[in-house]
Amino acid sequence: MTVISSLLAFVVAIGLLVTVHELGHYLVMRWCGVRVLRFAFGFGKVLWSRQSRSGTEWAICLWPLGGYVKPLDTREAGHLDLNARAVAFDTQSVGKRIAMVAAGPVANFLLAILLYWIVFLNGTTEWRPIVAQPSLGSPAAVAGVQAGDLVTRVDGDPVETWMTFQWRLLQAFSSEREVSIAVAATRQGMPDHDTPDRGLLIRIPEGLSIGPELMPALGLRLASPDFAPVVGTIQTDSAAGVAGLRVGDRVEKIDGQPITHWAEVVEQIRAHPGKSLQLQVYREGQVVSLTLTPRAVDESARSEGGAVIRTIGRAGIGPLQDPAVLDRYRIRHEWGPLEALRAGVFETYEKSRFSLVMLGQMLVGRASLENLSGPVTIATAAGQTARMGAESFLRFLAIVSLSLGVINLLPLPLLDGGHLMYYLVEILTGKPVSAERQALLQRFGVVLLGTLMFIALFNDLQRLFNW
Repeated sequence: MTVISSLLAFVVAIGLLVTVHELGHYLVMRWCGVRVLRFAFGFGKVLWSRQSRSGTEWAICLWPLGGYVKPLDTREAGHLDLNARAVAFDTQSVGKRIAMVAAGPVANFLLAILLYWIVFLNGTTEWRPIVAQPSLGSPAAVAGVQAGDLVTRVDGDPVETWMTFQWRLLQAFSSEREVSIAVAATRQGMPDHDTPDRGLLIRIPEGLSIGPELMPALGLRLASPDFAPVVGTIQTDSAAGVAGLRVGDRVEKIDGQPITHWAEVVEQIRAHPGKSLQLQVYREGQVVSLTLTPRAVDESARSEGGAVIRTIGRAGIGPLQDPAVLDRYRIRHEWGPLEALRAGVFETYEKSRFSLVMLGQMLVGRASLENLSGPVTIATAAGQTARMGAESFLRFLAIVSLSLGVINLLPLPLLDGGHLMYYLVEILTGKPVSAERQALLQRFGVVLLGTLMFIALFNDLQRLFNW
């Protein structure tokens, strides 16, 4: 069911984003008086089509991984009378052609703003930036970050949520190797006012590329709420299930050591991969003894000496979550309609700008090409966010939509940005780029985009099979 749900979420996501993109092209083409021959969702064999009164064929094709709008073009249609030439795409002014081509990416940006507006209008509940104990020797540990520290600022900018903390840190490290943060100690999720704030300097190690693995590589992990040591969830076929643990069991001792918090359970399990642990649990008024053998799992980390692979233990259990405890680790934001719209515009702008920064970092080698993702990763993320709830799925759609807008504006042949580049040359030189030069650039574009797609698919397979 997981695979099926991921595929369904992926088809819904791609269907919506591609339709909005192509609809942007279509609406502006019609507004400019251009005749549209076909509006297709997908590529390949036509499965269904219908002719509208305007003469446009609306079609659904076999492979739902894209789509296109095909306008009337004198370069492809052969002999046309004067009336037909007047409604062809290539006979329009350069200003109209720019508007028609740019409309697709603009539609994706507008969709992202709309999706963020819906998310913010409903209010958001996010994790506060409270840090777990950093890995020994990690950059965060070397800087002096301690378990329970609440991050309040990054390079002087205030942060309130874990997501904002990650975002500010990524932005800062994209242009510098050292970043200052301010932290405040906490007790059970609440700021400890008896302890002064501390200013720390985190240095990114040489050779570490900017990307989604930056936070764990720096030793920065979100702290778990201070739950009681009561089992709330058990994964199927997990080490905990094999040991006989049940939901509701309260862990009293591990190898004779008293346990008072869930974090101590996690610590003991992580520290003993493949080794037997003797548990005493309180179950329905009785003390039960169990033997738990955590499964060994490799975890990547980074210290001053470079990349390190550590083997940790996993049991496949989670705590019984107390809403009162959760509320101390979370923050709730409410926005009015105009505030939510402003926040949506700002979020779209920030994410789009950083997408361009990351592309530039990849070109100069500061960000890894492993950040490129293909359809497998997108489908997996679609399924995961759909299962997490409407807010997560809408955020996922927004980030993919604005990414689609950014990528399509790149000045590369075959993309909308490539055509905009041709029109800019036409404005500067007073004549259009010749068909021969466009054909040559198109071949270059096919090779370049094919290479990028191969890298993205290879990255997908690496993540899927843990190569």
